[in-house]
Amino acid sequence: MNPTETRAVVALSLMAAFADGDKHAREREEIKRIAEGLAASDETLHLPGLYQDVLLKRVSVDSMAAQLQSTEARQMAYEMAVCVCDADGTQSDTERLFLEELRLALALDGAPAKAFSEAAEAIAAVPVAPPAGGVAAPPPPAAGAAAGPAPPRGPVDR
Repeated sequence: MNPTETRAVVALSLMAAFADGDKHAREREEIKRIAEGLAASDETLHLPGLYQDVLLKRVSVDSMAAQLQSTEARQMAYEMAVCVCDADGTQSDTERLFLEELRLALALDGAPAKAFSEAAEAIAAVPVAPPAGGVAAPPPPAAGAAAGPAPPRGPVDR
């Protein structure tokens, strides 16, 4: 994928994140994952600038879709947008409308696109089960965080 296509895929992913009007942390994490994965082959991607272009509507779905030349790049853009929409749970009505607008702009066949979106939606709808035993383990301490007081020492430790 060339730098222009990389920029278009990330821009369309950003648009997907803003489709429902919410700014969810999981959507931001998904955007970051996508951008980092694609940036490995494109050091020219400037995410903050692209973020501004999307927020200020300097780019559109149609203009970014037109940058994607191959069927594979168009399919990838659509699938990444679906992943972003599903990152915060199931798709809202506005996200579904955005994805349909995107599918049309990308000139993707409706049946495979719908099948992918429905499969991703089914995965997003599955509740996350707690680990065995029913209680989630506490998160590990943050790097550099104080470890807290030392446990009392017993006779063996002395």
